[in-house]
Amino acid sequence: MKKRRRHIATGLLLVMLFAGLALFASSSCCHIHVTERSPDNPVPIIYHPQYNITFFGIEKLHPFDSTKYGRVFDMLVERGLIDPDRIVRPGTVTDEQLRLVHTERYLDSLKQSKTVAHIAEMPPLAKLPNRSLQCNLLKPKRLATGGTIRAAQLALAQHTEGATGWAINLSGGYHHAKADSGEGFCVFADIPIAAEVLWQTRPELRIMVIDLDAHQGNGFESIFQDDERVVMYDLYNSQVYPDDQAARAFIDHDVPIASGTGDKVYLKLLKNTLSPAMAAAKADLIIYNAGTDIFEDDPLGGLSISREGIIERDDYVFRAARDAGVPVAMVMSGGYTKDTASIIADSIENLFEEKLISAD
Repeated sequence: MKKRRRHIATGLLLVMLFAGLALFASSSCCHIHVTERSPDNPVPIIYHPQYNITFFGIEKLHPFDSTKYGRVFDMLVERGLIDPDRIVRPGTVTDEQLRLVHTERYLDSLKQSKTVAHIAEMPPLAKLPNRSLQCNLLKPKRLATGGTIRAAQLALAQHTEGATGWAINLSGGYHHAKADSGEGFCVFADIPIAAEVLWQTRPELRIMVIDLDAHQGNGFESIFQDDERVVMYDLYNSQVYPDDQAARAFIDHDVPIASGTGDKVYLKLLKNTLSPAMAAAKADLIIYNAGTDIFEDDPLGGLSISREGIIERDDYVFRAARDAGVPVAMVMSGGYTKDTASIIADSIENLFEEKLISAD
């Protein structure tokens, strides 16, 4: 935690926050509810411009790249990979959907600025009116959670005989959020919420969560601990945050690695362990948490995976899912360098080129 906070220019943040506060106070709060826009014949890439967190310069001062989503989207459009009029814009996750996973007490605590500041690991935010945090910080996360729900639904809906379904949410992957708490910039447990929404109509659905973010997915592991419908595979750096041993006990396929692990060892381990795990899971849906903080220049992941290694990683996951005949919904999760957006765009471009996904 301390290592994360050292990357935050707290003094400068305070100046910028309070300089803009008077201006904000005179304006009306944004509306929380956003309806979905799903065009005819959509490409199952889910994005909303309000995914990006841009208020008072927070996006420049926090180690998490909170504007990468828009840059990924722009790159995909500029490269001619997607038509912006055919992507899906998600609606906001509803309060009822949040309550499928989160306790009422926790959700009520988000009405206190100090709680939000703690989750975001930015103490100065505690000085702001909660209204501003609801609009500028929590609303993007509510939209992204709605995006993960929609990605899971679309991946299943696209899965037909002879075609493996897929969907990519250009946000989400808040894998540290638990039922009664948030941490590590993760407020809402979007993956468990998506699962619970699906189970409302398909209670027998088996889900495999593949978490390849650099950090252990302790949030969903804690939430899913007693649910036999979920199989959890987590390949992560065991020498960095969060080191949650209680949650680790519930990982079905626990693949810890050491700091400094590079492409050769990482990819060999992934390929030797994921396919057998996938075969044993017999899942109806894969939710893939594709964090790019495994990148060699990432200050928080502690690993040494190249851009090419990340592209090969994602390629392998989608190939394995296709070979197993299981639809896959991909979410973005962590990434703490300005290279993150281009790495994600390069990887998605590779998926198109290799015909692992299609815009048709």
